[in-house]
Amino acid sequence: MKQKILILEDLCTVCGHCIEICPRDSFQIVDEKLVFDGTFCHDCGHCISICPNQALTHQYLPKEDFLLISESLPSSSFLSGEQMYFALKAIRSTRAYSKKKVEKVILSKLVDIIRFAPTGHHAQNVELVVVQTEEIIEALKRESAKAIEKFLKFINNPFLLFFAKLFSKGAQIKKAKQAKPRFTRMLNGFQEGKDYLFHGAPVIFVFHAKKNSTVPADNCNQAAAYVRIVAHAFGLGSCFIGYLIHYAKYNKKIPELLKIPPTNEIFQVLILGYPKYRFKTFVSRKPSKVDFV
Repeated sequence: MKQKILILEDLCTVCGHCIEICPRDSFQIVDEKLVFDGTFCHDCGHCISICPNQALTHQYLPKEDFLLISESLPSSSFLSGEQMYFALKAIRSTRAYSKKKVEKVILSKLVDIIRFAPTGHHAQNVELVVVQTEEIIEALKRESAKAIEKFLKFINNPFLLFFAKLFSKGAQIKKAKQAKPRFTRMLNGFQEGKDYLFHGAPVIFVFHAKKNSTVPADNCNQAAAYVRIVAHAFGLGSCFIGYLIHYAKYNKKIPELLKIPPTNEIFQVLILGYPKYRFKTFVSRKPSKVDFV
């Protein structure tokens, strides 16, 4: 078996940058030479990226993925810390979309950025379904309506509620009852032809992963956050739709429509499209609760 990391000794100055950056302690210096041990290497590629002399290559990762950042993103084009602060502060949840289609070149960028989002233990276990077909979107709304009806029947049934409380589900039942007006509004909206679920968005990103894989929910949320930020930079609006995650648990036809295997679970949903309106100001939010220790 080939060694995964090839060290070009004529370029390597044994600076030790790779030793410091490697999360798996795969490098060491022996007899004034850099030595790689791939026993615990998980192919993050950080050693190659950090090397000041491009003295490292990976036998199984594409070389074209390791282009110089400076060639694609000169320092002059970086947002300053102040600009990035205001750029993120300006992102709002979009619930009204124009009919303009999202270009394929932009969608491809949004899809590609997912693989660069951090994952626990470098699991790279995030999977994605991109929904653009109107027929599928309408079917998802119909099946969501069925899930709501099933849910409302449950929380309106005193017999079922009694047994749920016996099994220490009282807190969940209370929370469900509090949410009842929102579910009822959404169901009525479906019946009236209003879209309170996807808000007319032309694209839906459904993030899923194997249920028993490494921190799947965290990884899907990180990926969705990356997509949302890049989408905003391309002039798109977005909104997280947690309702569909809930409905998929009440109606198995929803993951079937999305061709999500039984081994996987939906962990995040993000709708995307060009906003019908643009926000003019920042908004008010409660101060963060922070302790400096």
